Amino acid sequence: MMNEMQVFNVLVGLLFAVSILYVVIAPFTKVEESFNVQATHDILAFGLDIGKYDHLQFPGVVPRTFIGPIVLALFAVPLQFLRAADGSRFPLLLITRSELAFLTVTSITKLLSSFRSVFSSTDACFAALCFLSQFHLLFYSSRPLPNVFALVLTNVANALRINSPESSVSMFILCVAAAIFRCEIGILVLTTLVADSFVFPKTLPKRILLGFLGGVLGALASFQTDSAFWTRPCYPELEVFHFNVILNKSTEWGVSPAHWYFTSAIPRALLGSLPLAVYGLALDRRLARIVYPNLAFVLIYSYLPHKELRFIFYALPVLSLCAGVGLSSLFKNRSKSKLRYLAFLCGCGFLLASLLVTTFALHASRLNYPGGHALRTMHELEARAERVNVLGSDKAHRFVHIDVNAAMTGVSRFLEDPAAWTYSKEEDHTTFNWTDFSHLVTARPYVEGFNRIHVEYGFSKSSLRALSVKTEPKVFVHVREDLL
Repeated sequence: MMNEMQVFNVLVGLLFAVSILYVVIAPFTKVEESFNVQATHDILAFGLDIGKYDHLQFPGVVPRTFIGPIVLALFAVPLQFLRAADGSRFPLLLITRSELAFLTVTSITKLLSSFRSVFSSTDACFAALCFLSQFHLLFYSSRPLPNVFALVLTNVANALRINSPESSVSMFILCVAAAIFRCEIGILVLTTLVADSFVFPKTLPKRILLGFLGGVLGALASFQTDSAFWTRPCYPELEVFHFNVILNKSTEWGVSPAHWYFTSAIPRALLGSLPLAVYGLALDRRLARIVYPNLAFVLIYSYLPHKELRFIFYALPVLSLCAGVGLSSLFKNRSKSKLRYLAFLCGCGFLLASLLVTTFALHASRLNYPGGHALRTMHELEARAERVNVLGSDKAHRFVHIDVNAAMTGVSRFLEDPAAWTYSKEEDHTTFNWTDFSHLVTARPYVEGFNRIHVEYGFSKSSLRALSVKTEPKVFVHVREDLL
C-alpha cells in the first residue's frame, strides 16, 4: 500500500507522461504558435545567420520575443543532427515541444509541492487528479505560445506566494514575465500587489522595488535580444500593448461579451473541477489570498473585447488547487454519513466525466492540423514514387508551394527537407505561375495543370452528446501533370 507521498509522486509522474503523450498524438502546431516554432527552428538551423530567418519574410502583425525560442533551442543543440526518415527536422519539433512541456509541468509540480507543504498531501494529490482530468492546460503545456512561457513563471510565482507568503521574490518573477512574454500580466501584478498589501503591509515597499527591478531587467533583456534578431530597435511587448490596448486592433480577430471568461472559458477549461473549485474556495479561507488576485485579473482583463482562453491560463492552476481542496474535503468526510459518501462519489463522478470529455477533445484536436499531415505525406509519397527519378537530385526541380490554409494548420520549417526540396509560402499569386512549382499543398481541391495525389481530412464538427467527430477534406496535395 502506497503512502500519500508515493501517491503524489506517481501523480506528478503522470502529469509529465500525459503532457508528452499530447506531444506525440498532436505533434504539429498552428498559426498562433508559428512565430516561436519557426524562431526555434531557425536558431537551431541557422545560428546567427539572421538573414535566413523566417520572421524577416513573414513578420506577423506584431513582433514577439526570441527569448523563449532561445531557451528551447539551447537545450536542443546537442541533438540538432537528428532527422526523420523524410529528411526533415521533425524529431527536433518533438524534442523542443517536450522541453516546454517539461518546463511547464515542472512549474505545476513546484506549485503542487508548495501547496502540499502548506495544506496537506491529500489536498495536493486530489489537486493533481484535477489537473489530470482537464484537457486544456496539459494539452497546451507543450505549445510554444508566449502565454505558456509566461505560465511557467506565474506558476513559480504563485508557488512562492503559497510557501513563502512574506517573500517579495514572487513580485520580481511576475514582473519579469510581464516585461518579456505577456504584458497583460501587469494586471496580475497590480491585483497581487493590492492583495498582499492588506496582509503584509510592511513588505509593500520591498515588493514594489523588486517588481520594478524585475520589470526593468526583463524589458532590457528583451530589448537587447529582440533588437538584434528583428534587426531594428524593438521591444515586442510595448508594441503588443500599443496594438492591442491603445489601438484596440485585436478586435479584428473577433470580440466576445464581457462575461465570456467566466461563463465559457473557465468552465470549459476546468470542466468537472469547476464546482469542486467553488466548494474548495468557500471552504478554506487560506485560498483567498492566492485565488482572488487571479480572479480579479480575469475580471479586469475582460474589459478587452478580444478574448481567448490562453489569455487567462495563469488563473487556471490556482483554481485547480481549490478543486483539490474541495474534493479532498469530500474524501475526508465521506464516512460521516451516507449523504457525504454520496457527495464524494459525485465529486469523483465530476472528474470521471472530465476525463471522458478530455479524451474526446484530444481525439478532435489531433484532427486540427491537416497542413502538417499533408506535407509529411507528400514527402513520403514522393520518396516512393517513380517520378523522383524524373525529378532527379536537383532540389530546384522539387519546388512545392504551401498556401495560407496549410501553413496555418500544422506546417512549419521543422517539417521541411531543405536538402531535397525548395519551399514557397508566397501569398501574392500575381508574382508567379502555378506551373513554376512541381507540387502544391493547398486548400484548393483542383488546380489546372496538376493532378491530385492526396487528400488530407481534418476536423469539421463534433457532437459530445453523440460522441462523434466528423471530418471533411481540408488540404490537398497536387503534382504537376508532366511529372506523372
